[in-house]
Amino acid sequence: MKKISYCTIWRNKWITSHARTIEDFIVTFEQLAIIFKKWKEMGIKLSNDSGIGDDYARFYTSNIDVALKANFVFQFSGDKENYYLDTLSGDFFKVPEDKLSLIKR
Repeated sequence: MKKISYCTIWRNKWITSHARTIEDFIVTFEQLAIIFKKWKEMGIKLSNDSGIGDDYARFYTSNIDVALKANFVFQFSGDKENYYLDTLSGDFFKVPEDKLSLIKR
């Protein structure tokens, strides 16, 4: 059985759109550094074909618990009852009920 890699797309556009001072920029980037350091500690990797040059970065992990704790989840607009994970293969994976407690809501 092939191992599933769960992924999320990180987009850099608009990250500092709220900034009004240099301090706002500092706070924003310090908070992002904390997130990425935590992801690194969790074993999350940056995909080689992530499109960083196009303002998108794709991060992935093969550990479903890590993906859920890192909040890789999303909901479809017509389905607000279920959570899903995207995969590097392009398939969507419905989060099992026994894993829902790991999601930050």
